[in-house]
Amino acid sequence: MSELIKDIKNGRILKNNGSWMYCVKCNMTVGYLCYSTYQNFQFDFDCKCGNKGSFRLAYKSEQDPVKSNKDLEQVKNRLCCPNDDSPLFTIVDKNIESVKYQITCKHCQTEYSNG
Repeated sequence: MSELIKDIKNGRILKNNGSWMYCVKCNMTVGYLCYSTYQNFQFDFDCKCGNKGSFRLAYKSEQDPVKSNKDLEQVKNRLCCPNDDSPLFTIVDKNIESVKYQITCKHCQTEYSNG
């Protein structure tokens, strides 16, 4: 596995490369990142407590992602890649005012975003 590049502002993540994501001001969960299904992940959030934070986790890759015009599929509370059903991440809507994300599926190298 290649090197993980990680930049987190005003948040914390339970494990090195995934798991529950928290706001550092109120300690509420803002999301959950699956460990092994993403290549790149960017998550900017405005917490209901007023804190603004961001998570940037990426593995170095020689391959450029293909941008998708499809939306991620929601299976239960998990956002999944529509190409191969890989579970990618969860947004804990009840704790955040707004979120902007961009994620690349590791398996198919497709990039998804909400804005």
